[in-house]
Amino acid sequence: MDDIQHILKDLYIISHFNMSLFDTDFNLVASYPNYKTPFCALIEKSDGFKYCQQYDQDAFLKAKETGQIYIYQCYFNLYEACVPIYTYGVLSGYLMMGQNLTTSPIDRKIIEEKALPYVKNPDLLNNAIAAIPVHSKEKILSFASIVDVCAKYLTLTNQVESKNEQLPKQTMAYLQQNYASNISIQKLCDIFCCSKGTLINHFKQEYHVSIHQYLSNLRLEKASELLHNPNLSIGEIAITVGFNDTNYFTKAFRKKYHCSPLEYRNK
Repeated sequence: MDDIQHILKDLYIISHFNMSLFDTDFNLVASYPNYKTPFCALIEKSDGFKYCQQYDQDAFLKAKETGQIYIYQCYFNLYEACVPIYTYGVLSGYLMMGQNLTTSPIDRKIIEEKALPYVKNPDLLNNAIAAIPVHSKEKILSFASIVDVCAKYLTLTNQVESKNEQLPKQTMAYLQQNYASNISIQKLCDIFCCSKGTLINHFKQEYHVSIHQYLSNLRLEKASELLHNPNLSIGEIAITVGFNDTNYFTKAFRKKYHCSPLEYRNK
């Protein structure tokens, strides 16, 4: 983390862009400088702060979806950018730069108009806006490219601590809650933002069973419970626990319990 803090500091020194690192739950992990700009500090105390949070979270989700840097303007028209960081193939956080105004007088007018309803003191607001770093749009976009390179470096060197240790538990919890739905390895990878190899290996290392075998056993255990209900047919039970093929369900059930579902019910 010390190395990451140095990177954030160096980026700030050469650019005067606030630099931050967030985890996958959008919690601040590190930043430089470790204080907010006067404008953001004002807004944080107002009802307008909820819009800032929503815009940032939407940006993080967009970066997560594309896997690329996402440059945007926040609710108050400040330029910001965020880029996802991965550790051993798993999304581990976001590197973020902000908050900047362009040299355009239009941008300054917009931020004044949007912020005034939340900051009743015009003089205080103007002083806070005056303290916001101002750069040309070209410089903002250029520095965003540098931030992107730094994020790729952090990904290649796996410096950001990931939540790999939580991945197997998160996967198991998802399977237990959604075993009846159509689940594939690719779908799980999309949900947890990781590669197939990472997902399969971490789950197997933690539980000593494959995801496919665990899901199959879970479905069969749920089916054995439902077999106590005489009002449900074998086909209905198969579909209820996630088997679309009754014949395959019967074959898998016999392999696990050494009898057919009907024989199990009769016992």
